[in-house]
Amino acid sequence: MNTFKASMDSLTKGLTIGVSILLLLSGFIPFSSINEFQFSDLIIPSAVYIMPFSLIIILVLTYGLSPKGYAFHDRKLVIYRPFHNKFYTTEDILHISIVDRKELKNSLRVFGVGGLFGYFGMFRNSRYGTMIWYATRRDRFVVIERSNGRTIVLTPDDPNSFVSEWNETIQR
Repeated sequence: MNTFKASMDSLTKGLTIGVSILLLLSGFIPFSSINEFQFSDLIIPSAVYIMPFSLIIILVLTYGLSPKGYAFHDRKLVIYRPFHNKFYTTEDILHISIVDRKELKNSLRVFGVGGLFGYFGMFRNSRYGTMIWYATRRDRFVVIERSNGRTIVLTPDDPNSFVSEWNETIQR
């Protein structure tokens, strides 16, 4: 079983660093304006105390759901994520192909993340319809067409090896 890394491109890294700094700073700015901290404020917190923790939770959850790699293991496609790996059975996979970024260029995010630790969630375009993305970059796209019509988009660092591994998997 080969594991295929999913590293971020420079735009995704820049967005992740920039948005993380912005969220952390904006969450803790209210603390600088507080004249006097009281322990009772932690028991019955005001919005000033809830906001920083909410923003940190957003960052942690987004990181936890971001793709880190892919593999074919035990007749399943595995999407490795920090919190919970995602599994898809290989019997549902009809076809895997490398596509040019132009084919996915006008994809719209329906529900998901668009740059913070990657691009993952539900996306849509005219060619593939609704898709599930587990991407970390805006190039090297691999499209997985499934029997239920739900397309999956991945971005392994080495898409050619990924597709070759799939071809070997289905021949077994």
